[in-house]
Amino acid sequence: MLVFGVDIPLVEVIFTVAVLIIIILIEAVIMLFVFIKQMNKMKNVITSLENMYHLSSHVKREELEKETKVAGKESKGK
Repeated sequence: MLVFGVDIPLVEVIFTVAVLIIIILIEAVIMLFVFIKQMNKMKNVITSLENMYHLSSHVKREELEKETKVAGKESKGK
């Protein structure tokens, strides 16, 4: 096979292309594992944020109920 006027055996070209493809596939697999790991971390963060939101809304609801009870007692006491 002639490449730029130089005779290169076809087997060596195929071998080189195969090595490059294998390297690219290994990189793709590594990137896939990293992506999956990051997605799992994001799920944990989202779950934590949802739990924190529910907890804070529960606390606010309790504070509002206490304030309305206190306001109701004050208006009845007057």
